[in-house]
Amino acid sequence: MTITKTTFFIVITVFVHGIAFSQNSTVTSDKILTKQQAIEDYSILYSSLIHYHPNPFLYLAENDFKAYYETQKSNIPDSLSELEFYYLSSQLTSQVKCGHTFAKPSKEWYTSVNGKNVQLPFDVRIIEDRIFISSMTKDSFQFNSNDEILSINNIPAKNILQKMSTMQERDGLTEAFLYPVIEKRFRPYLLFILGVQNEYLIEYKTKSSEIKRTTVLPTNKKLQVINKPELPFNFKKIIENNWSSFSFDSTTNLAYLKIDNFSDRKEFKKYYESVFKFLKQKKDANLIIDLRDNPGGFFRNGNNFLTFLTPTKFDLKLNRPKIIKEKNKYVTMSFVNTLTKFAFSLKPSKYRIKGRSTTTFTFKPSKYLFEGKVNIITNGGTFSQASLVTAQLKEHGAILFGQETGGAEIECNGILFYDLELPSSMIQVRIPVNNVKSNSTKGQFGYGVKPNYPILPKLDGSIDNTLEEVIKVIRNEK
Repeated sequence: MTITKTTFFIVITVFVHGIAFSQNSTVTSDKILTKQQAIEDYSILYSSLIHYHPNPFLYLAENDFKAYYETQKSNIPDSLSELEFYYLSSQLTSQVKCGHTFAKPSKEWYTSVNGKNVQLPFDVRIIEDRIFISSMTKDSFQFNSNDEILSINNIPAKNILQKMSTMQERDGLTEAFLYPVIEKRFRPYLLFILGVQNEYLIEYKTKSSEIKRTTVLPTNKKLQVINKPELPFNFKKIIENNWSSFSFDSTTNLAYLKIDNFSDRKEFKKYYESVFKFLKQKKDANLIIDLRDNPGGFFRNGNNFLTFLTPTKFDLKLNRPKIIKEKNKYVTMSFVNTLTKFAFSLKPSKYRIKGRSTTTFTFKPSKYLFEGKVNIITNGGTFSQASLVTAQLKEHGAILFGQETGGAEIECNGILFYDLELPSSMIQVRIPVNNVKSNSTKGQFGYGVKPNYPILPKLDGSIDNTLEEVIKVIRNEK
């Protein structure tokens, strides 16, 4: 989970032994690693994960992790491409089961495809293990939005999802994070699965259940923007910016606060004060906080938000190993992260953990504390700081709707990061510095925050069925 600003990274799913989905795929990079180079890079990656990660054996025992590493290393072939090695590396990083630990291809690889016609001309939605066409380029196609994809280049849709899921980072044991991320990254993921294609053969099912096939060309064009559905009933927008909007329905005394992320570091204090100052004047108001697809952000931002909703003082508790037992020259840290890490070390902590450095940040309730009923909408894209916010509000009685959060409820990793660049493949890996404990006492180990009222989204994106269902429940409970 990213507690600093969430960064977009792409996962490549290619078989290690050169068995890709399509034998006709075009290799985008000529870089080939020898067995010795691959073993060296793989060993550096393993050593970096177990020595730099703040909690590498939380979900997988140390002996099991080592056995997995040794088995995979022994199966490295005499030579393999960068993308094949990327797959191998991503498999290893995914064993840590930390949504903030991930790899990306080399800068050279990105340069090789930048600006070229290599991507699918449409995006998708994934509902109940099925793939549906979503936004498209402005070109003319035989298929329409909401038609179901059955196969691409003769590869069944379920196999495509399985391969994409294999490499997707996640928090703990939950699967909730997988499909929301795959939806957003489907086009680049498919590029890495298949390689660069001359064309895509699409088999699809229409709304009238006709099965058809058509061919489309890869592109670098932007997709058309799908407008978000209008707020239902009598909501009037009160205040908004580019990452949040706040609306109020005076007929039902119901407020709706949509927060896209917690990344802003300038406006958030004044913005939240304006929102909750308004709510302070609305006695007995119900508040809906929509954190769907909120990937997290700046930790002070999220915790400052909580001061308007938490009636008592609370702590943010960070920890990390005091000593890195085995360092290597390939792991670095940015100047800002280094400076912040030093500043954290000077800050007194309220608690101690043997062998670990701890840091505590304390937050006090705002004078504009909201004392009404809080309702939260989440889904698998609710991650990192957004999951921690959800966990704390649940602890204080908030009612949850929607789907399990993609970020774990009890703890996660993030705040600061190490950067690893492997010497031969030049693959880049991000490793978090800090372990973060939430204030939840009700969470299930390894899983996200689960809703009181599970609600699955519907294919028709013109209506927000989840929000409408939430409003109905709130009205019926009055």
